Amino acid sequence: MKTSRVALTRLLGDAKTVLLGLALPCLLAACTAPSIKPAASQIDQLHSFLIVPVQAPPLEVIPDLIERRDPAYRHAQNMALGFALPTELYQTAGGIVIAGMVSDSQVADVDAMTKAAPTAAGGSANADLVWTPARAAAQKLRSLLAVENRKGELSREYYQLPTAGDASLQHWHHAIQTWYGQNITPIDYKAMGRYDAVIEVGVGRYRIFEGQTSLQLLIKLIDPVSRKVIARTLSESFKVDEQALASLDNGGEAFKQLISDMAVPLLRQSLGDIGLRIPPQANES
Repeated sequence: MKTSRVALTRLLGDAKTVLLGLALPCLLAACTAPSIKPAASQIDQLHSFLIVPVQAPPLEVIPDLIERRDPAYRHAQNMALGFALPTELYQTAGGIVIAGMVSDSQVADVDAMTKAAPTAAGGSANADLVWTPARAAAQKLRSLLAVENRKGELSREYYQLPTAGDASLQHWHHAIQTWYGQNITPIDYKAMGRYDAVIEVGVGRYRIFEGQTSLQLLIKLIDPVSRKVIARTLSESFKVDEQALASLDNGGEAFKQLISDMAVPLLRQSLGDIGLRIPPQANES
């Protein structure tokens, strides 16, 4: 079946001070478009959904991980040489994409990671090997919909943002705001199958700040026939844990599990906001 290539691309197969007052205003500023809630009669007619992850921004880590990763950088800082390093996108051993400073010894690896990424026009990739926070949330969403006897199918393609390969978090946040504010999707979802509605799952700011992990989820419900957004909502939370930075070690499995766990109550809140009620006893695994 031919699918739209306007803004979708294959998922990549490789991809103790806590300032509580600082993180949440940043999260709230990520999106300014008003929420939309459909009529209950409209929601009652929806039983099958295509779940599409939106390309997620890189993880922001404060302080920068280079201080843990590169002893030479720490030495230079201690010597007060004051040299600046470039900010690039790089992957951890577990495939988590981070925007951070990169030393000269890592530039070649970063360049290789960028060149290895397939584009919308070339190469297929096994989506099952990919981890992104949006995809992790989308997988949880499918399980929650099943509890409500609604069928959710996870797309093997994601909604691509124009910031792919960009290390600027400001550019990523602007792209997310633009996507979230769209009232009509550019994607022809009718070409992707027969579904009552499409749910796009986006991630706003997500970061580790000292001992605090923050996550913001953005949900859009779309009529695949008219392409109109019929519901839109966002939710966010944070978790305080002194082991937040350490969760990135050992392939980042602890961090991935944390993001998945944080996503569940946010998804339940969002689905409730748009009328797809999830009972408290829903299986959240």
